[in-house]
Amino acid sequence: MDPGNIRTARRVLALWAPLVAAGQQPSFGPLTSEEGAPLQRFTYTPMMEGAEVTGEGEFSVELWNRWSNIFEQDSSATHVLFVDMERLLTAVSIRWGASSTVEVGARVTFETSGGGVLDGPIVSWHDLFGFGNANRDRFPEEQHRVVLRNAADDVLLAGSTRNLGLSDVRLAGKWNAARSADARSLLSLKMDVRIPGDTNLAADERADAALMALGRLGVGSWYLHAMMGASAHRVPPELAGVARGGGAFLTVAVERSLGSRLAALVQLEAQTAALTTFEHRELDRAPTNLVLGLAGAIGDSWNWNASFQEDVPADTPAIDFTVALAVRRTW
Repeated sequence: MDPGNIRTARRVLALWAPLVAAGQQPSFGPLTSEEGAPLQRFTYTPMMEGAEVTGEGEFSVELWNRWSNIFEQDSSATHVLFVDMERLLTAVSIRWGASSTVEVGARVTFETSGGGVLDGPIVSWHDLFGFGNANRDRFPEEQHRVVLRNAADDVLLAGSTRNLGLSDVRLAGKWNAARSADARSLLSLKMDVRIPGDTNLAADERADAALMALGRLGVGSWYLHAMMGASAHRVPPELAGVARGGGAFLTVAVERSLGSRLAALVQLEAQTAALTTFEHRELDRAPTNLVLGLAGAIGDSWNWNASFQEDVPADTPAIDFTVALAVRRTW
């Protein structure tokens, strides 16, 4: 072969090498996220996760913390609503790879809630950029109040301050139904059962269940993640007529590899509102959230992701402001 052609081929390979390497970077997403609003959490709320399953015989333990601030105040002919609180959700998940395509797992979630410390900074932030405060600045800061009443003044939802109170326990099984030859694209099916704790003081919550499909598509240095499914709710008698007996949910995330240990993600999630018949956006419109964050790995056994979540648009039952951190260790 002509030496000139050899040198040209080498230059082309040198130019393509970084692109090829980027295309081979592993996926670290999606971001661990779940709706935290009390107007949703008395029934099943989906948690976004990846389509991969834990390797056969391996154990995975994840600790997830999310700190949220929420303010909702409204009244009409059908209801009186006041929610002012900050909440820390702490979840511990355990997964075990039963085979190369099946994992089983469990999760326990605890809630710590109170008046918090963020009301003042959030009002100042909104004022700085000319955003509305939705009446937040008309009430005392850092208070805790959770109550929803109907037109007859019956209390439908209520809450109190808590310190590591049991939110719920979940049991799950996931099956990897399809996988590409390079394992960058996956399709899995999952079943999730929620056993509630004692978080809602006005209604006796019941167990719920959900079925979902989780997918991942890898193209070059990009990944697309998706989760869609449906849940069935056993409505408490106290909420008959105002709570839905089921719902649907969808989350889509775009991941961009930033190297062998880091990725950036943008995530959009939506689900059916748990409440109905109020004909009011802040109660029975589908809550939607925009989630931005980073995800990565430390060594061969540790993974993490950190995120910021904001309700978009603001006048839905979704929680207002959330920061979250998840850390996972695999053996």
